[in-house]
Amino acid sequence: MAAPFLAAALPIGPAGRDPAPLWGEAEAGIAAAARAGAGLVVLPELFAVPYVAAEPPGDWAGLAEALDGPTVTALRAAARTSGAAVLFGMALMNDSGPPFNAALLARPDGRVEVLARKIHLPPAGEGEPYGEPDHFTPGAPVIRSVEIGPVRVAALICYDRRFPECWRAAAQAGADVVAVLVGGPAPSDPEGLFAAELQASARANAVYALAAARYGTETVTGRPVRHDGETLAFGPDGALLARAARADRRPLLVAIDPERLAKARETNATAARLRLPRQFEVASCLN
Repeated sequence: MAAPFLAAALPIGPAGRDPAPLWGEAEAGIAAAARAGAGLVVLPELFAVPYVAAEPPGDWAGLAEALDGPTVTALRAAARTSGAAVLFGMALMNDSGPPFNAALLARPDGRVEVLARKIHLPPAGEGEPYGEPDHFTPGAPVIRSVEIGPVRVAALICYDRRFPECWRAAAQAGADVVAVLVGGPAPSDPEGLFAAELQASARANAVYALAAARYGTETVTGRPVRHDGETLAFGPDGALLARAARADRRPLLVAIDPERLAKARETNATAARLRLPRQFEVASCLN
């Protein structure tokens, strides 16, 4: 019997103009998760910078970094030191236009790769002058999975979780775990919707869902911006496995059990019958 693989989701607090404190918070959390045995640590969307989607894009263009920038350098070092792979969100420079809202994977051997670029960019909220499409370039409609230890992992960035075809594409790409990197406000969502979305998607596709969310309220823009997501995990059968309390900075640990995956895939008729037609795979993830 294969042993479970331990993964962790790390909540991250509000950001200011200086990313260094959140690099430090992330490094400490990654080290704690690795000491507990985690082989993968997931950080939130845009984890080290403020969420400024409603602000004028020109005022915040400097938040984007290259692959050799200071955020990647810090997380590459944390992966090497801890021995755990680290999946994290950042604004990634784009030579041909606005940056991408991206998820990068740093491995303990020093390799760094872009695992996902956010496909669906949420529009401006009610009464807001700008939204994510004013700040970022949408990613191509591609969902991929990579091997981390004995499991395969795919990444969805925040709003992409709302599109069932993205979950199905992750499952068809062979993902055992779908990591959801979360940040920003969702003031119109009813209480409990975030967890319900992940629970239904995990069960429907017989995958683990592991969400890492920002917490708290940012004021760097001159008005409050609240992070509304949750750090939690659901099993491939839809069971809630772990849930972090608000503002709890400790890593949330979850065991990825191959036997639980196999049972869910054998007994879940929905997961076995879902299909993603080729023509829908391309058309579904445009905007």
